[in-house]
Formats: sequence, C-alpha cells, structure tokens
Amino acid sequence: MAEIDKILKNLGVGELRFWVSGVYCNNCVNRIHRALKTISGVESVEVKPDFKELKALVILKYRGEVSKKDIEEVLSETSDETPYHEYKPIWE
Repeated sequence: MAEIDKILKNLGVGELRFWVSGVYCNNCVNRIHRALKTISGVESVEVKPDFKELKALVILKYRGEVSKKDIEEVLSETSDETPYHEYKPIWE
C-alpha cells in the first residue's frame, strides 16, 4: 500500500467509484450529485456522465464511513422524486 493510502486510511478518508444507471441528461447528473452530497461523511462527489450508455461514473470521497446501503437508499429516494427515472448503482 502506498504511503499516502496508509495516511488516508488512518484519517478515515476513503473513495468509492461506481456507476449509476438511468442517467439521460444533465438534470440527472445534477440530481445524483445533490442526492449523494446529503449522505453524512461525504466530502465530494464527481459525476461523469456517459449519455450514450445512459450511465455515469461516480467518484465519491468521504470521511469516516459511508455504506453502499446509504448510497442505494439515497438514489432510490431520488428516483421516486423523478418521474420516469430510476437511478441504480452498479457495483464493480
């Protein structure tokens, strides 16, 4: 493990990378970004859309702990608020 990774781990800083399906436009990107920022411990969110594949790569940086369940719940709630959209994380 690289020295910076050890330091970040000791500080409780982490990064998650995952895809979200159901991304059709920039409004989707903004909704996903805003929703993920509401999760406790999330420091930054970057959403890189791939509109041809109708998905986006999410790079989420956090301090402490952020669970996949938290992410799934927030995306599900956002989907419920957005007619005809269903945002689902794709874990690799």
